[in-house]
Formats: sequence, structure tokens, C-alpha cells
Amino acid sequence: MRTQSGIIDWQPWRHLTELLDVLAKERFVIILKAKQIGLTWMMAGANLHQAMFSEGANVLTLSKGQEEATEALDYSRFLHSQLPDFLRLRLGQDQASLLTFPTIHSKLRALPSTEDAGVGFGGASRVVSDEFEYHKYAEKNYAEIYPSIEKSGQMVILSTADNEKQDTKFKQLYRDAKEGRNRFVPIFLPRNVLPERTQEWYDSLDMSQAEKECRYPLTERDALNVVQSRKFFDENIIQQMHSNVWQPLEHEFQSKYDGMVRVYRLPSVGKRYCLYTDPSEGKEDYHCIMVIDARTGEEVAESHGKIPTDELAVIHDELVRFYNNCLNSWESGPGGAGGILTIKLKEMETPNQCASLDVSRRPFRLDTKSGKRGWWGSRSFREVSYSRLEEAIRKREIILHSAESLDELSRIKQVGQGIPSKVRGGHDDYVDACSGVMVLKDFVPLGEIRVQVFDWTD
Repeated sequence: MRTQSGIIDWQPWRHLTELLDVLAKERFVIILKAKQIGLTWMMAGANLHQAMFSEGANVLTLSKGQEEATEALDYSRFLHSQLPDFLRLRLGQDQASLLTFPTIHSKLRALPSTEDAGVGFGGASRVVSDEFEYHKYAEKNYAEIYPSIEKSGQMVILSTADNEKQDTKFKQLYRDAKEGRNRFVPIFLPRNVLPERTQEWYDSLDMSQAEKECRYPLTERDALNVVQSRKFFDENIIQQMHSNVWQPLEHEFQSKYDGMVRVYRLPSVGKRYCLYTDPSEGKEDYHCIMVIDARTGEEVAESHGKIPTDELAVIHDELVRFYNNCLNSWESGPGGAGGILTIKLKEMETPNQCASLDVSRRPFRLDTKSGKRGWWGSRSFREVSYSRLEEAIRKREIILHSAESLDELSRIKQVGQGIPSKVRGGHDDYVDACSGVMVLKDFVPLGEIRVQVFDWTD
């Protein structure tokens, strides 16, 4: 191998030799890995071996860009140059993106992941997608190439994870492989596959914590999640909160709404609850309703799914009435799902709708004079509500029973002093509902229960 210190022998590390055994047996392999663990050189050697010892071999490597593609092929070219004379086959074409061995009609090709990469490339013996997470046209390239090797040939996908993105083609394929939903064999290679990579080595790296966590993960969870240093909510506490994850009770709401509505505790006489809804139109995005005990902060019920807003209004109304006519609000707006929900709840005369918020002052106050209902999801509201939820999690003032809500909390990031936000391709429906209900909780009077029906007339 070529290194900064010169040419050294290839190192048969255990994870590399075991991976070579996997490549010899499996046709579809996907590898989630830490950086700089020898895979690029190993694959260069494996590709060269196939091209030199398999007549008619056609090996394609797809890389993030042209420079990376050229370097990938150059590794194989260098290894070929170091072979003894009796093994070194005569080269035919020797170009930046193509090496051929005319005596056995085989070739190695390396291409950047352009929009057209892989189009018309049939009969591949092996396709290697290197650092697939970072391919600009990953989805399209995969759709073009996979059919060409589905019946014969091999596909190897390997990459580190981009912890700024959640819903990528690489992560989708890897997770599906873990669940047995595709043909790929999933392999995770952490930073400590190299024995010298101790905790002391990791701590001494001269880079930011975010960079270290992204490049050198220790667990699959570390690799697939948002980097720890940019997470808005305390990950250690969220992991502890998983001990409170429950299965919902068997209740008529479950069967009535096909599992979308989950009840964790039945309402008790004399107890106060509060409910907040993050609405959607039921197409691209999910809605979320969160109901908590106003005194303890424990989740007692939720609804999560994709349904039209008018149907969501019915569930909102039913849960309000079921939980002792609880104080309730929702994200509103001049139009869209929030506007529709406001109109529908007015028509149904849903009780105990909280007044709108005056967000011009901190802390927020209720605007009881305007007669408006619903809370406008402005930048100011998001800043305050997310901070309120962060405080509630840190002080253990909220207890959540659904794993989905906790997973969503783990994926909320904050860059610099900006507003916390979901990772690209992720969701924030649970988080918006939880943050809204914690703000609402602060307005719940904990005395005698009274039913309040607001007058909507101007």
C-alpha cells in the first residue's frame, strides 16, 4: 500500500480478511463503517483480483466525484504495478477511468456519481458504490444499476454515514437490510476494529466533537443518528426515558382508528389533562396529538398518522372530551391544516379551547381579548416551546410512553445559535406536539374542573 511514509505491505487485519470471506460468499453486501480502516485498499485489491482471474470480468466502481473515482482506480493500478512479473497481466487501455486486460477480456472502470452514471452499463460482474451516502444521485444510480446485476453479479455498497441527513438511500438500504427487507447482508465496522484506536486515541484527535462522532462512530446508533454534539435534547436522558416505553392499552379507540390512537392511561375522576395537536393535511406529513397529565407530565394518550384534517378534528374533539374536557390547543394559521382544524373545532364546539398566545412578551401570556383560538407556530413560539420541552426533559417533568416520540427527540439538532430543527428527511411531529403541550401545561388551572365553551362571535 502507498502511505505518507512510503510503500508498505498490505495489512491483513481481521476485519478485512473476514470481509473478503463475505465477498466470496455473498452477492449483495452493504457496509456502514468508520473512516480510514483499510476498506478502500482492500476493495481495490479485490477488484483487481476479480479482473485478473475471472475471464470477461466487468467491474464498476462509483464514487462521489471524478477525483475520488480516479483515485479508486489508481489504487488498483498501483497494486498491479507491485505484482511480480509472473502475475502481472499485460494492460490494454490504461486511462484515468478505465483499465483493461485484453488477454482475458476483462476491465475495471471507475465513474463519478453523475446523473447518468450506470445508464446502459449492463453485464457487470461487480458494482462497488464507494461512500454511497455522499452520492448526489444515489437514488437514480441505484435504480439504474441494480437491475443489471439482480440475476448475476455482485453489488457492494460501503460508506460512512452523514449525520446531518436522516432519510438517505444508503441509510434506507442499510436499515432495510437489518430488518431483512432486501437482499443485502449488513455489516457495521466501528472505529475500534483497529487495535490502536483506543479511547485515548479518540480523545486526542485534533478536530471538533461533531467531526469525530461523524467520522469515527463506535456503535451503529452513533453512526446513524445525529451527531451527539449537535443534539438539542440530552441524549443520555432520552435513553433513560426508554425505560418508560409502554405498549398501549386495549381500547376502543385503537380498533376504531386502526391503531393510530393509543391510550396509555384511562382518565381519572378529578384529574386534569391537557392536549395539543400538531396538524397536517394527511398527505406528505404526519399529524400528532399529545395528551398528558397536567400535574405529572405523564403521557396518557396520543394520535399519530396521516389522515385528512377534518378527520383529525374529530379525534382531537373526542380525546378532549374523553380526558375530562381537558384544556387544549393546536398549531393554527391563516390557512392550511391549522386553519381547517380551527374551523372544524369551532363547528364542533370542542370544550376548553385555550385562548391564543400573546408572543410579544416573555413569558408568553394568553390573549383572552381577541377571541382567537389556536397557537400560531411562529419563530418566537418555536424558540420558547422547544426550550420549554428541553427544560422538561432535563428536569424529568415529562414522561413519554412511545418509542417513536423518543426517537424523534434524538434527531433534533441545533446548529450554532439557530432554532432547533429536524434532520434532513426526518420528522418533528411528535416534538412539536410535545413542546406545545408543555407550554399549554403551564396554563392549566389545577383546581376544580370546569367546562369552558368559548364564544366565537366577534
